[in-house]
Amino acid sequence: MALTDGQTPWPSAPPPCRTVVGLFPRPGHHDEGAAEDPDYRPESPPEWARVVTIG
Repeated sequence: MALTDGQTPWPSAPPPCRTVVGLFPRPGHHDEGAAEDPDYRPESPPEWARVVTIG
């Protein structure tokens, strides 16, 4: 299980066990990439992860 705001360096391949991601909401603007592109959004969790939105 991983608890994250989504700005996580996801592995390229799934781990050998089920992966659950607790995804916290992201506040309005993000420092990462926001200066160059106001529409920037970090990557979503990978398809192989089960995502549970928190909050």
